[in-house]
Amino acid sequence: MPEILLHSKYLSGVPAGRKNGARIAQKTEKSDEKEEKQFDFSRKIRELRLELEIKKREEERIEKDIVIILEENTIDGGEQNRSFGLAVTRLNNHMLVVENSAKQLTSALKNISSLADTISGRVSALDVAKTRVVGCLQLAGDMKDLGHCAEGIDDAIRSEDFEIASQHIHRFLTLDEAVFQIREFKQKDATDSIRHSYEILSSAKDRLSKILKSRLTEAVQKGDIAEMQRFVKLFPLIHESDEGLQRYSVFLNQKIDKLADENLAVGFSVKNSPKNVETMRRKGKNEKLIMKAGGTDDNRRNVLYADTLFMFFEGVAEIIETNLPVLEHSYGMEKLLDFMFILQARIDEFFRRLLEEFDTRRRLSHLNRLVDDVIHKQKSAAPEHSEDVPDALEIDAIASEICMMNSSVEMYWRFISRRIGKNNKDTLGEKSGNDEEEETEEARLERQRLRKEAKDQKMDQLLNRSRVGTKMQELIGNYCRLEHFYMLKSVQKAIKSDAKEDVGGLTSSLIDDVVFIIRKSIRRAAGSGNVDSVCATINNATALLDTVIHSSLHHNIQSGYVTSANFASEAFTAYQQGKQVKEAAESQKEQFLLAVNNSAKLSELLIELQKGLISEWSGIKRPLVEKNKLEHSTTQIEESAKKLSALAKHGVEELFKSAFKTKIRQGADPYQNIDRQMTMQDVEYFEAHDPFMENYLAQIDRLLVENEPHLFPDNYQTILLFTAAEIARQIEGSIAKCQFNRYGALQLDREYRQICAYLTNVAGWSAREKVARLGQVCDVLMIIVALLNVETIEEAMEVWHNSKTMTTSSTTRTLSLPEVRKVLSLRADFPTVAIKSIE
Repeated sequence: MPEILLHSKYLSGVPAGRKNGARIAQKTEKSDEKEEKQFDFSRKIRELRLELEIKKREEERIEKDIVIILEENTIDGGEQNRSFGLAVTRLNNHMLVVENSAKQLTSALKNISSLADTISGRVSALDVAKTRVVGCLQLAGDMKDLGHCAEGIDDAIRSEDFEIASQHIHRFLTLDEAVFQIREFKQKDATDSIRHSYEILSSAKDRLSKILKSRLTEAVQKGDIAEMQRFVKLFPLIHESDEGLQRYSVFLNQKIDKLADENLAVGFSVKNSPKNVETMRRKGKNEKLIMKAGGTDDNRRNVLYADTLFMFFEGVAEIIETNLPVLEHSYGMEKLLDFMFILQARIDEFFRRLLEEFDTRRRLSHLNRLVDDVIHKQKSAAPEHSEDVPDALEIDAIASEICMMNSSVEMYWRFISRRIGKNNKDTLGEKSGNDEEEETEEARLERQRLRKEAKDQKMDQLLNRSRVGTKMQELIGNYCRLEHFYMLKSVQKAIKSDAKEDVGGLTSSLIDDVVFIIRKSIRRAAGSGNVDSVCATINNATALLDTVIHSSLHHNIQSGYVTSANFASEAFTAYQQGKQVKEAAESQKEQFLLAVNNSAKLSELLIELQKGLISEWSGIKRPLVEKNKLEHSTTQIEESAKKLSALAKHGVEELFKSAFKTKIRQGADPYQNIDRQMTMQDVEYFEAHDPFMENYLAQIDRLLVENEPHLFPDNYQTILLFTAAEIARQIEGSIAKCQFNRYGALQLDREYRQICAYLTNVAGWSAREKVARLGQVCDVLMIIVALLNVETIEEAMEVWHNSKTMTTSSTTRTLSLPEVRKVLSLRADFPTVAIKSIE
């Protein structure tokens, strides 16, 4: 009976073990039914009791299972329980010991912390005491030094031992201010002593300053270098560095002025007539100075001002190098830069006088105006008057002299930068070493950075903002304009005087002249030491190549190549102009070939020029910015070379259209008249005597042989490519009009190989790499020949798929499926249905 009830229980409502939520949900549902009918609680109680009984039975069953499992898996359960209990007891005892030890450790740490706080307070107090003791000792030492200085200063001044006196004053000026604040206390004896020493040293400082100034001024007037160097080193000790530099600079400025007058006198005297110069040489007056500047050498007269500037800067560098060590140790880098600013004023004055004389004697301003007018008229295509055009040779000489002047200035600036830069590095190292213990690494680096920025700013002010720097930049701007004019007029003259080199020459004199002019101008600009002028010169040179030279060559190419086809029109034009017809045609043909060859040769020489310039400049150390500028400028030469190469290719294409294309097409016309459905006897006959291919290749060979001596090698390789492409195109078109069988396809394959062998042999081994595109040009024809030489449709499809797989170049064209079907339809022995079913 319970089994039946249990079964009915599981089949109804909520199973045993269901969560309370499900039971509550079921109770809720049944509570809704209670409203309609009465619920029997006795039945519910019975069900609950039955469920309780079931749970008890399950519990008993589970306990029995646990006992059975334990009996099966353990041999002696009681012994294990006892061992486990003992282990737990031992662990409990150990934990008690650990707890007691932790309490003891906590107590000890509290005591140690208290002792550490006490010791730390005492150490802090000791540090404060130590600091105060050190301060007192320092103060006592300063007071002792103050008294010692006060006692010895008067004796040192009276005995003219100014070095010792300056050291006393320096020690007095570097004492801590706390020494003089003792006067505020009520220690009368100490206060009186300090006040007395202070008054003595202050008075002695003023007296010593006056003595040093007067002695240094007197030494400058007498030119006593030893006395000057003795006294100038003492001014930093009495904190009057600016005064010492200012007075010492009077002597150096006098030497610079004297040097300037000597060099300018040399320059001016040389501008006298040769008769006066010869008179001076006979008299022996100023001969040494004149020879020093190269004035009596006629070969140096065109660079007289550059030589004068070079000699002046060489003398200034010698003056600075001689006197710099005196100031280097005593004044430091910052004051050294200030000293250079004082000297730079006299150098600027000399440079101003030199430029005025240079502008007057070389007529620089006048030439600049004329050059501007000529360039403006050149751009606006206005006519030029010969009397207003400067002489290119005169411009050439002035441009060279300006470059030499800038080279001297750049050399002088490098000397100043290197000399003062070295001093800057040493000074920074010394100061960082002295203050290393008193400042953090971060503060030291920040201080060095600020010092370097200030130094760089001063150097920029000295090099680029001085009169020498600004005027030289203006002069370089004038040079770029003059150089542009020189290249323009020289190129125009080269075009006018263009002539063929010799009877068998392929190019004219224009190419060598243009390359020589451009190379000369670029290297002259590079010799100036100014990278911006080099970039400007390259830019102007490439502009001339892209405009004047390109236009001249393009004009001759556009005139066309005279052949028998267009001879009538050219003859009529020559007749109208009153020229001999034959001479006009030959002249036009020669000009065309010269223009094509000149374009190719000039492109090749420009690439060589670019590589040569890069090789020359790679060994020179330059800043990264300047290297990038030069690299970008040289790429402009390469771009101009590419444009000329494209022009040469265009000319070769025009030559091919005029002299080759029509003859190649006419020679290929008989090909389609040959019956291609051959027998074995026909194939053997064609192998012994080909009625078409031998004549066709002979015609092409005559064309190539006639034109090869007149073409530059690169142009000849280009004409070979055009010829190969046209042959492939004509043969391909003729093949499309023929019907083949298996033997006809074999003959076609033989003819194709004969054409490729001929073109490869014509190219030659030396030019094999340049004409490697011959195979690419004939790729489509090769695929067509291969498709026509198959025996079955399946083999044709395999050949086609292999051709697509082997084609790696994106520029090589392959046959599409409709084209394959069209080619296979040329085989008369292939079924049309099978060809159409190809997929």
